[in-house]
Amino acid sequence: MNEGKSRRFDYAVGEQGYVGALCAAATATTAAAVVLLPDWRGQSALAGEHAAFLTGIGCTVAIADLYGDGFNPDSPDQVGPMVKRLLENRAHGVEALAACVARLRQEVAPGTPVICLGYSAGGMIALDYARSGATVAGIILCSALLKTAGPGMDTRIEAPVLILQGTQDQVSPMATIDAVIAEMDAAGNDVRFELYSQTHHAFDNPEAGTDPAARLVYSPTSARRARHAIARFIAEVSGRVGGA
Repeated sequence: MNEGKSRRFDYAVGEQGYVGALCAAATATTAAAVVLLPDWRGQSALAGEHAAFLTGIGCTVAIADLYGDGFNPDSPDQVGPMVKRLLENRAHGVEALAACVARLRQEVAPGTPVICLGYSAGGMIALDYARSGATVAGIILCSALLKTAGPGMDTRIEAPVLILQGTQDQVSPMATIDAVIAEMDAAGNDVRFELYSQTHHAFDNPEAGTDPAARLVYSPTSARRARHAIARFIAEVSGRVGGA
């Protein structure tokens, strides 16, 4: 994180506190407010880079706290237990994101479009939040931990959704993508999928390396294309460009 461009961002659900980071838009006015839900590492250098890209295109960005109390894992050994906790408490993730969105609205002018962008485990939370009836301008998932709706979840989504995935993703394989597409179609949701061939999970993360036999693989080409898609979608749903 670039501490010179961000400040502490607190919110809470009941007695559970969350400590995120708020990054101001690099432009004179804020075109959109984005809640950035990072991968399992939380407020990492990569999350900061994603936020810097978003602030550069005129967004005010709140990097969400995935786990509470500002905890950010610093070891791959922690990924299993932490993601397991998110998977077993999907409703809690939705509540925390709702609180984050409400807090972010206080930081921007009334009527500013709010968008949620989730990477990996953060993508699962963003899509579950969309299923909860969230009234936001848009939802974006990038290299997400995709899941169909859990027990008791609605499948109808009011906001437009953009999902960016790799066809070689072993975390969210094509069978899972097909199941999510079927769910979205059955519910009549406004969802677009952009699939990148020869692309694995964590394709946005340079630290993943480029070994095609690995489970997590960086793809600079897909990462660049995803950023272009994210910028176009934000421009569209925030009303800065026309078209469907």
